[in-house]
Amino acid sequence: MTETSIPAFFLPGFTEADIGEFVTLEFGTGKDRVTMHSPVLTPSLLSEVISRLNQAREGYLSHLSVYDVIKAIDKVMDLWSDTDYPLRQQAEALLPLITGYSGPMVTQTLDGIISMFNGENLRLLLKDELGDPRFLDQFRPRPNSDGMCKAYGPRLTTTVFAGNVPGLPVANIVYALLMKSAILGKSASEEPLFAVLFAQSLAEVDPELARSVAMVCWKGGDEEIEKIAFGSSDAVIVYGAEHSVNEVRKRVPSRTRFIAYGHKLSFGVIGREHLAADRVKETAARAAVDVSVFDQQGCLSPHVFYTEEGAETTPKEFARLLAHQMEAFNQKIPRGRISPDESAHINQLRGSYEFREFEDQGVALHASSRGTDWTVIYESDPAFVPSCLNRTIRIKPVKDVSEVVGLIEPIKGYLQTVGAALPQERFLSLANKMGQLGADRICPLGKMTAPSLTWHHDGRFNILDLLRWTDIEEGLNIS
Repeated sequence: MTETSIPAFFLPGFTEADIGEFVTLEFGTGKDRVTMHSPVLTPSLLSEVISRLNQAREGYLSHLSVYDVIKAIDKVMDLWSDTDYPLRQQAEALLPLITGYSGPMVTQTLDGIISMFNGENLRLLLKDELGDPRFLDQFRPRPNSDGMCKAYGPRLTTTVFAGNVPGLPVANIVYALLMKSAILGKSASEEPLFAVLFAQSLAEVDPELARSVAMVCWKGGDEEIEKIAFGSSDAVIVYGAEHSVNEVRKRVPSRTRFIAYGHKLSFGVIGREHLAADRVKETAARAAVDVSVFDQQGCLSPHVFYTEEGAETTPKEFARLLAHQMEAFNQKIPRGRISPDESAHINQLRGSYEFREFEDQGVALHASSRGTDWTVIYESDPAFVPSCLNRTIRIKPVKDVSEVVGLIEPIKGYLQTVGAALPQERFLSLANKMGQLGADRICPLGKMTAPSLTWHHDGRFNILDLLRWTDIEEGLNIS
């Protein structure tokens, strides 16, 4: 690939001459390098961007029906479903260089986004959260009480994105537009491309609608810039580590709705029924998917699998079978590029378990023959241990899945997803206990990194939590 330079921003109506000064972002090495350019965001430029976003929202977006917005987004997804679509080809060529994920992983991610945000699913999401999506358009009768009401989204939503999972900004762009909110996105410096390409596609479908979207980069903690961005917004959404979230929270006005998606941990539970000889291979294959997708970089990825004893396949034997499935998945979708420090950390971890394996029957190590592509560790000590990621997973035995409740008690404030391979009755019992501890999603094994569009992310509604409602009470004479 020859060196190229592409925009790391989307500012409809602005020419590069209007913007003025740019900074350069470089990704990849040698011939496989992509150069992007991003505006030097000054207070005056940002103020003008926000002014134009508000004008676009008031002049066009606020007058659209929610079904018109859905139709436009569905058309964008149709464009991306075509593998010959130029912007999709650009994403598939450049995202591996920018993110480090392998090409097959990027392709799988794009396919997942396209299927998730189609028109049918968006209508389902709105119906699930609002009952009647037309509450976003007009006053409608309240279904369970007297009177009427209408829902109003934020006029402007500012979202601070993380760069660990490509495609994350699409959800927030879509949710904002469904609420008839303009959106100002702070792209992650690790991945400033995909949101820009998505916004460009939206401009192809409906240029006026796209004027309610802006994607830019700025250095986190810039007080002058963030005072303008957060102070001009009705809602601020932030993704990131706990420290980053808390720093943003300090600069958001108290009157502004603030929603944070911070660091979370996930794990899996495998019952003895799914370790039977006729089922264990499928169980291991599903577990390998959960560990391997996004190379464990997302909050939905498991760190540990708790595996029940007393089955035809012991937890230690399951670790060996999982290793075979990890290799099979890696042949199909290789792990992405990692830093020398990350690789050294994995090698150090492997070395410590190799030493222990000689003297301890409660330890077994399985590692990829090529580099640090994947690592499976069996360890009899059941204590929860966070993974060093990049497809590194621990298998820990329990006599009964009920023991898991006590084992994960220390991390209850950070729980997100629990993947479970259990019969229905035991699944529901575990789900209730996990819900009491704070987990917001319990799903079948193999689906941990592929949530439904209607899931309650961190226990919240995706759209409903950002809406404000106005009521018309029955008996008011409006003739």
